[in-house]
Amino acid sequence: MDFFSVLKAIAALAFVLGLLLGGAWALRKYGSRIGLKAGVVSTDLKVTEWRSLDMRRKLAVVRWGEREHLICLAPTGDTLIASRDAPPAFKAMPPDAANDGPGQ
Repeated sequence: MDFFSVLKAIAALAFVLGLLLGGAWALRKYGSRIGLKAGVVSTDLKVTEWRSLDMRRKLAVVRWGEREHLICLAPTGDTLIASRDAPPAFKAMPPDAANDGPGQ
């Protein structure tokens, strides 16, 4: 390769990297105008448990606010199986109560 070919390859690489960085900057700056929100995390939406039924289907328990939803996830589509009020959050026992058993 001669000097001109190397220079051309470096210029092409710089151009492609510039396009990528420019696109990332534009999405970060103007993304909220088209509905993209960076860094926003929902605190009331949580997947509490999931199980595989087979290679293609899964069951997931999704907690949203004070409700839990059992959803079947499959390639053909997702199906809501059941919904219920979420049980109260699990409260861990204080360390003192763990040592105060009935035999002590």
